[in-house]
Amino acid sequence: MFLDDLLPQLTDFLSERLDETGADAFVVGISGGLDSAVVSALCALTEIPTYGLILPSAGSNLENMADGIFHCESFNIPYEIQEIAPFVENFTALNPGASALRIGNFAARVRMSLLYDYSVAKRGVVVGTSNLSERMLGYGTIYGDLACAFNPIGEILKTDLFKFAKILCIDDAIIKKAPSADLWENQSDERELGYSYEILDSVLRDIFSHEALRMKFRSGERINANDLKYLQNSRHNQELVKFVVRRILKNNFKLREPAVARIEPAH
Repeated sequence: MFLDDLLPQLTDFLSERLDETGADAFVVGISGGLDSAVVSALCALTEIPTYGLILPSAGSNLENMADGIFHCESFNIPYEIQEIAPFVENFTALNPGASALRIGNFAARVRMSLLYDYSVAKRGVVVGTSNLSERMLGYGTIYGDLACAFNPIGEILKTDLFKFAKILCIDDAIIKKAPSADLWENQSDERELGYSYEILDSVLRDIFSHEALRMKFRSGERINANDLKYLQNSRHNQELVKFVVRRILKNNFKLREPAVARIEPAH
């Protein structure tokens, strides 16, 4: 299986990318979930200084924080805990009636702001923890959890990450728990999406296996409905296909660099 070959490839990737930045360390937001556990473990296995920042909200599951602490101690990752509740409480006080989406996006961006600040203190860079399933579906917040200097798992589907985590000897409690951004009490990725990652990944794997589409996702080039029209004649459930296509067309812009107006210099 290709997963067996990923460990040296990804630790080399991390070492090389860090060297290009001139920084000294990796900084990872530790949630107690699968993605951050895999990324922080990979960083630690490079034997380059790696720091974890645990950022619970008022509604965070205490088991997640305990799992994050246990994970950091298992991989000898120094960590700190910074509560985001005061920031979110101020936001909701200033914005009464704000939707769960607005509050969730704000919380994700506060977490990333604290991570970037922490990275300065540690002379490090923030390493991304968004997997391929999330990135393809646009299930993430721009300048929030999608922000990073580089990302070692951005082309690994969520279902493959569960398997890869076992190779890395991630604790079973993390591998077996339901995926969650932990932004509010009992929040669940799969409940929000309406499908399990196993079902979603069956379609996403099909799409990413097409070279032309894979190149578009990598480059941030716009994906249009015609690019995905072949799925209408595929073996996949058509309601599922419609859901995936809708999300990709709506959220593909999140993978693009901001457009910059081209101004030619005066002669």
